[in-house]
Amino acid sequence: MSTSVQSRADLVRHSAYEFALTTVLLFAVVSLIRWLAHPGSPLAIGDPDTLFAVAGVAVAALIAGLMYSPPGRGSGGHMHPGVTVFLWSSGLFPSRAVLPYVTAQLAGSAAGTALAGLVWGGAVRQVGHGAVHPAPGTGTVELFLIEGAALAAVFVTVALVMTRPALGALIPAVIGIGVGVVVAALGTVTGASINPARAFGPALLSGTYEHFWNYMIAPVVAPALVGLAHRALRTRGAAGPAPSPSPAQA
Repeated sequence: MSTSVQSRADLVRHSAYEFALTTVLLFAVVSLIRWLAHPGSPLAIGDPDTLFAVAGVAVAALIAGLMYSPPGRGSGGHMHPGVTVFLWSSGLFPSRAVLPYVTAQLAGSAAGTALAGLVWGGAVRQVGHGAVHPAPGTGTVELFLIEGAALAAVFVTVALVMTRPALGALIPAVIGIGVGVVVAALGTVTGASINPARAFGPALLSGTYEHFWNYMIAPVVAPALVGLAHRALRTRGAAGPAPSPSPAQA
């Protein structure tokens, strides 16, 4: 999940990996929505709970697979500004790499969403380019707290795994499963974006900005707070052994 950025060439290459990985992620997510949620699709699932359960399994496998891929191992496979900020606030990622990574992730979000629109045409427009929506009646504060708390739980689990060197290779699986569980459990409540890169491209392409800032900010604030706590515990030696190497470092 983390990676070594030692030179400008490393940073450019790794940022390009982040762009490519996030492009693939959003293309796959929007395509999944096109096939599972479009009424005219032969694979459409009418029951929302079942739809999000299936989507959760698919997203879990997708995220883990991308993180384990060669580009994912090269850049750390963040694909999520919150992951980058978590590692930075934990003291495990250089400050100078944060903005290039986040910019690449958001650009990849827009590119992947646009590519899905080109490939699948009007069907993607009819599902709003996969834009995220909470359940009717979900308030702004409620949405912020639920999205933030869900992602914080994922990152607390990741931080615990990072303190155990023998489990370092499992971090992509832990993140994938964690996100998949959140998608399955909260999809019908908050839309389960939990990733600014997941929300950005679909909102931009569809022009749908209701709750946009909630979806962009909550999934960054929560990981930042967990990262700060993780750093403090590591500094005091209360978190056990040093963090395990990520797949990108192994």
